[in-house]
Amino acid sequence: MMKGQWDDRPLLSCGTRIRYDTGLAEVLEASSGNVCVLMDRLQRPPDRIYVRVNTLKIRPEDYQSLARDHGFWLERDEELGEALWAPVKGPRSLKRLDKTVVADKAAAESVMTGSDLFAPGVVYAKGVERGDSVSIVSPNGVHVGNGVAVMSWREIASIGVGVAVRVYESLYEGPKISELPGLKEGLVYAQSLPAMYVAHVLDPRPGETIVDMTAAPGGKITHIAQIVRGNARLIAIDRRGRVDKLVSNLKRLGVSEHVSVYAIDSRRASAELPWLRDRVDRVIIDPPCTDIGVIPKVYDRKTLRDAVAMHRYQVQFVREAHRLLKRGGVLVYSTCTLTSLENEAVILRALDMGFELDEAVDVGKRYRTDMGLRFNPVRDGTPGFFVSYRLVKKR
Repeated sequence: MMKGQWDDRPLLSCGTRIRYDTGLAEVLEASSGNVCVLMDRLQRPPDRIYVRVNTLKIRPEDYQSLARDHGFWLERDEELGEALWAPVKGPRSLKRLDKTVVADKAAAESVMTGSDLFAPGVVYAKGVERGDSVSIVSPNGVHVGNGVAVMSWREIASIGVGVAVRVYESLYEGPKISELPGLKEGLVYAQSLPAMYVAHVLDPRPGETIVDMTAAPGGKITHIAQIVRGNARLIAIDRRGRVDKLVSNLKRLGVSEHVSVYAIDSRRASAELPWLRDRVDRVIIDPPCTDIGVIPKVYDRKTLRDAVAMHRYQVQFVREAHRLLKRGGVLVYSTCTLTSLENEAVILRALDMGFELDEAVDVGKRYRTDMGLRFNPVRDGTPGFFVSYRLVKKR
């Protein structure tokens, strides 16, 4: 297809802050239903905010009691016992205050569900002093919350770390994860429900060699460590700029002694770590993607070209996983996006490489599709997500 054919596709917004070109919209409609309904839903947070209890340190029912003692009422998920949740309420009507702080996209989306605003997420706060009541808006003007400044605009610019605005009301109301008891001690880990299914679909076993090829910030590899209770050879790989956060989370959750970390491009893992080639029992990949399933969004703009480029990039990780796995080894592939190009089409490429799909998965029956578990924000109230069935290396 010629460059002009990619770039000249009209953008579709359906009256929302989401803008996708018509080619991408068609792909999404085929896999996720009415695209205008989907675009509207992507602007809102999940129906529930989840945390995963670190069962290496505390039982879920004991953590529920601890949280209740601190004013947090968390419910047990209907299927995953280590998953606890609280409802998200809203939207609420917010009064616009005299002073305004502009947050970047990611920070604004966090504030929307009640998180405090941290200094690195502040784009503009000139004139704001400590103690000022301020409105927090996204770069495109979405009013996501109100709060009290705990840093002046000069301090935000010079110090650059810590809480800048303590949020007291947000567009949607959910628990402040940062204030959960035991969070810093690693009793719980903030993780979406769909992401928790990855480790369960993988079905790791004690004694195996297991590789997470895109491990940062550590949610999936620490979940695997939790399931096997440290009794496996766990290897976490990610780019150099991402491993600091990964290492920090491994230490916080108490599994750093069970996980070896390598700061390399995992697409070259078999060359950089040749002793792993053809010897790994299980691999998980959650590669970079178009992030269309990540919610809430204050805005988003993507094209079919973006999804095609990501597909080509993702296939490189799958090909490398094939090199690492022994015959009979298992790959589970996941993304936080909704396009078939980045999900089912990648699985088809994996089948061409010599994998076979094993559909015998005991979890997530309500999310099952032909090639894996699909989480749809419109239907399920969850972030958009895909988890492949186990891909078994046959040749």
